[in-house]
Parts: sequence; structure tokens; C-alpha cells
Amino acid sequence: MENKRAQLTIFVIVAIVIVVGVVLFFTLRSSSIQTVPQNMKPIYDYYLSCLDKTTGEGVSLLGEQGGYIKTPDFVAGSQYRPFSSQLSFFGQPVPYWMYISGNNILKEQVPTKSSMESQLNDYVKNRLNYCDFSDFQKQGYEISVGSGSVKTTINSLNVDLVIDNPVVISFENKSVTIGEHKISHASKLGKFYDYAVKLYNYEKKSMFLEKYAIDVMRLYAPVDGVEISCAPKIFNKPQISQDIQNALADNIGFLKVKGDYYTLNSKQNQYFVSDPGFSSDEDVNFIYSKSFPTKVEIYGDNVANPVGLQQGLGILGFCYVPYHLVYDINFPVLVQFYDNSQIFQFPITVIIDKSQERTAIPGEASVGVSSDVCQYNNQDVLINTYDSELRPVESSISFKCLNSECRIGETKTAGGDASLNAKVPQCVNGFIIANSEGYAEAKYQISTNEESVANVVLAKIYNLSLELKSSQTMDSAIVNFVSDGYQTAVLYPDTKSVALTEGDYNISIYVYKNSSLQIPAQNNRQCVQVPKSGIGALVGATEEQCFDMNIPAQTIDHAVIGGGKSQYYIAESQLKESKKLNINVLTFKTPSSLADVQDNYNSIDGSNLDLEFT
Repeated sequence: MENKRAQLTIFVIVAIVIVVGVVLFFTLRSSSIQTVPQNMKPIYDYYLSCLDKTTGEGVSLLGEQGGYIKTPDFVAGSQYRPFSSQLSFFGQPVPYWMYISGNNILKEQVPTKSSMESQLNDYVKNRLNYCDFSDFQKQGYEISVGSGSVKTTINSLNVDLVIDNPVVISFENKSVTIGEHKISHASKLGKFYDYAVKLYNYEKKSMFLEKYAIDVMRLYAPVDGVEISCAPKIFNKPQISQDIQNALADNIGFLKVKGDYYTLNSKQNQYFVSDPGFSSDEDVNFIYSKSFPTKVEIYGDNVANPVGLQQGLGILGFCYVPYHLVYDINFPVLVQFYDNSQIFQFPITVIIDKSQERTAIPGEASVGVSSDVCQYNNQDVLINTYDSELRPVESSISFKCLNSECRIGETKTAGGDASLNAKVPQCVNGFIIANSEGYAEAKYQISTNEESVANVVLAKIYNLSLELKSSQTMDSAIVNFVSDGYQTAVLYPDTKSVALTEGDYNISIYVYKNSSLQIPAQNNRQCVQVPKSGIGALVGATEEQCFDMNIPAQTIDHAVIGGGKSQYYIAESQLKESKKLNINVLTFKTPSSLADVQDNYNSIDGSNLDLEFT
């Protein structure tokens, strides 16, 4: 019995020792954290404010750089895809959350909240001893700041940090050590980030930015249609590109998301509002600038010719001009969530492909959209690029197989050659495409499963002044040069120069003069034989069907008065040794009726052009 009592006594004593130890530990630890002598408190308060300031600097960087303090490695774009991995906004790099890489792959780099916390941890940790205590040291204080660790939590309205590092403050043989520090920095970083991710995922699924851009394209640029006219419709593609960029810059800023941070002046303005699945009580801004990297490619003829003037179509009694242009438009939009003191911004690339929005991608996954062919670059090819005199020409190289075009790289000059050793996809009758400033695009057909060397010759482009000579005064003329692999058009006299390469050209000129020729409205009834319906169609029986043609009145304000067509081989020696191209053009009588207009068009087909290089 006594042994049991002795054992119980020992257990009780051990338990008391443990309890006392634990109490002492937390008491001393608490005192080391919270109990700071009054004369040392200003120093510690200063240190906490210094840490809060450092935290604020890191939070600002996260907001200004799309959730990054240290931005991802920079990836350059290409002449085909002008987007790098970062948007320069007033000199500050802001990583794209979605962009098209130089080799035509859709990439995402959206930060997670945990990655933002980790970056802020490192930012503050590396600056724990950056605080300047010199004013206190002059008063006789000694301050020592040790290294340690940082744990960050990003909340909606604040950023909490727990910092574990020893700070020793000594004065007149007394010292205090504070080992743990807590900071709660007021910030909407978490709230802005949550809004940004929701808006980004909404854009990925709904492509509201692409839809809005297509509306702008159709409103400010010619896409498709028919005009009642006997004169060609001329498209100035560089000007159309500028018009699109101007329109985007003027209109993107009107976009809004559902929320209470704005007031609509009219119900029509509801068009500009999108519902991303949340209601924003913070300011949201959408920015596009013409200084941002932008790609606008326009597919279609520069000149749409009228229908109704050709031989055999005189029965129409009127002219019309059908046209169809297709657009590739890529541009970045910078999205900002902000208040009076804080901002969170991220850029995203808007992609219009062949006048349609890109294919939607899942809301949470990172998915590439590169061609399947381009994923298998497994054939070695040596590519050399030269001019016509076999001098090296550094060029951008791509490879086309079927409908897929892959970005390959650049040829570089070394040892007298401009060369590139590269891997390309295996392909029968593919094309190596070379582009260089001042030269026409060159294509080299190659079966990469059999050939391993490609010598590509690029034709130099020469600029000559242009003069058209005729017996009548002309108001305008359209000059077309078309050869195998190169073509250009000139609207004369607005443009009095032409850029040409060596080649065998089909040249056509249409000369116009201002006119006020009136063609009255016509109401004609036309009848045609059509197959009978029912069983009669099986034996070829037909019946007459008639319909009325109501043709509106029209005015021909540009009547054709001359022109011609010729085939002409232009040698590089002629281009190199000449500064000017003179073309003599035949002219005809000024038309006074639609029949005269049609006669003049027919005369152009039988008239030759006289070219003179000087």
C-alpha cells in the first residue's frame, strides 16, 4: 500500500512539474512578445510600421503586376505574333494571364492565391533587416534584427503576416527580445484577385470581349455586302487597320460589368454591361491603347470589281459590286479593379480568327490551341536564305503543311550564309516560308520526309515612282500588278509610286473620270424555263416561271474612260537601274449611257499598255 502511495506521489510531482513548465514557457514567451519596456516601445512600434510598409510595397507589386512580384521569365513574340509574355504598361511589365506565343500557342499564366502568398513571404523575408534604426541608435539604443520566416494569409480586406525572427533591443544594460511579430495590413488584394479570376473565367467561357470586338469590326470596317455601283470598290487595307484600332481604342473603355460603381445614362448603354456572375462594388476599368501590340490581318482583294459590265451581262441593265473581307484581329485588353489607393490589373489577349471569336476553352484549365502538326517537329532541315545574287538575307522562317503553319525560327548570318538548322514536321509537299523586310515573301516546296536542305531565294522589292500618261485628263486610276507569288495595287494619283519585284506580271489599268451619269429606275419582268415539279421532273419536262426585277435608279459618279491589259516580264536589272515607271494608257469617249460604260469596259480587254522604265 505504501509503495502505491509512493508511486502516486511521484506521478503527482511529475505532473506538477510539467504543468509549471508549460505555464512558465508560455508566460515567458508571452512576455517576450508583448511585454516591451515603455522606453523601448517606440522602437518596436517603428519596426512593426516598417514591416507594414514593406508588406504594402509587396502588395502593391502583386496588384500592379497581375499577381506577381517576380514576373515569369520573359518570352518574346515574333513578327507573326507580336505578343510577348508581358504587356508593357507605362514601362511596367504586367504578365498576360492569356496570350498567343510567338509560335502560335495559346498560353495562360494565372497566379494562384497561394503563389501570391509565397511571393509575398519571400519579399518580406528578404527585407526583415532593411529598417533604418539610425535615429534610435544615436540615442544610445542597440538594435539587432535576425533572420527568420514569414507566413502570409491574403484575405478579402486585409493581408495577415506572422513573422518569426528575433529582434533584440538593448539600452543601459537592459534588453528585451521579441521573437514573433504579427502584421495585419489593410488591403483589398484578396477581394480584387477573387473578382479578377471570376471575370477571367467568364471571358474564357463566354468570350464577351471577342463578341464586342466583332461588333466594333463590323461597325467600323467593311466585311461583306453588295453596293449598287458601276465603279470598283477600293479597299485601303492599312487605313482599314488603323480605323479598327482607333475604334477599339475609342470603345473598349465603355465596357462595364454588373455592379453599382456606375450610372447608365440610357437603356441603350446596357449593351456595354456584362454579367460575369458577380456584382462588383469596386471600380472596374477596361483599357486598350493603339500603342499596345496589335495584329490586324485582312484577307480579300484590294479591289472589288463591278458585276454587270462584262460581255453577256448587258441584260441586267445595272451594275453591282459584291465584296467580302475576312479579318484576323489580336489585341490585348488590360483589366483593372481599383479604388482610390489600390489597384489589381491583368492583361488578356482578345483573339478574332477569320472574323470569328476563338474557340472557347474550359473555365479552369490551361489549354493550348497549337496545331497538331506543329507539335511533332522531328525532321532536321538546314535552311539557307539568299537574295537573287546569292547574298545572305536574314529571314523569319515558318513551315506550312496542309492548313497548318508552324513558326520555326530565324536564319542568322555566319560564314557567308544566312542559315538555320531546325526541326520541322514531316510533311509531303510542304512549304518553307521566308519573310524579310524589303523582300517579297518566298515559298520553297519541300517534302521533309525525303529532303533535308532548303535554299530559299527572296526577291528584293524595288520602289519606283509611277506616272500614267493619257490623251485625256483622268481623275483616278486603278493599277494592278499580278505575278506568281506577288501582287500589288495602286490607286493613282493618290499614290504615285509602286513596289515591284522581278516577275512575269499581268498588268491591268482602269482609268476613271468624275461623272454624273444617271441611270433611271427599271421595272422588268423576266421569264425563265424551270423543271416541272412532281413526276414531270423525271422526264425533263419544264414550265415557265416569271418574276419582276425592280432595279433602283443609280448615279455613276466614276465612269471608266480608258485603260488596258498587258502581260509583261519585269527583270530585276530594269528595277535596279530605274527610278521611274511610265505607262501610256489609251482612253475612250466619255460615256453618256450605260451601254457606253459597258463598251469602254470591253475596250479595255483589247487595249495594250506601253511600259517605259527610266
